[in-house]
Amino acid sequence: MIAQDIMTTDLVTVTEDTPITEAATVLEQHALTGMPVVQGTKVVGIITEGDFILKNTHLHLPSLVRILGSLNFDRRAKKLINTEYQTLSRGIVKDIMTRNVVTVKPSMDVTKVVELFRSKNVNPVPVVDDTNNLIGIISKADLVKLVSGLLK
Repeated sequence: MIAQDIMTTDLVTVTEDTPITEAATVLEQHALTGMPVVQGTKVVGIITEGDFILKNTHLHLPSLVRILGSLNFDRRAKKLINTEYQTLSRGIVKDIMTRNVVTVKPSMDVTKVVELFRSKNVNPVPVVDDTNNLIGIISKADLVKLVSGLLK
């Protein structure tokens, strides 16, 4: 079995200029762990949940926004939180994306894809043709579906 057999072709992507807040919303709405950053059809980066972790903290941006929205704060705290959120919301995907993207070819054996997930600690992995055009994506969830199908 090869990558092409298990890749998802219904792709959700963003561009480098997409606002960070919009990218976070897209990931959350589609229940994705990551998505390719494209320029036209070319992969120029990838943005994953890990890219949203704020530097020097352990907070995930979408979770932080939900938590903060549900808490009561005094005026000073609300002003500080609003200022920090405004700073974050002005950022774009280019500011936080991973540029050195691990990709696979559609003809790669699935066992090699599994090895890549393990050795490079990546999820998801874009599938590209010989000229780096995005044609699909494989996530760990796709591998779980594969195993589930084999066990039936």
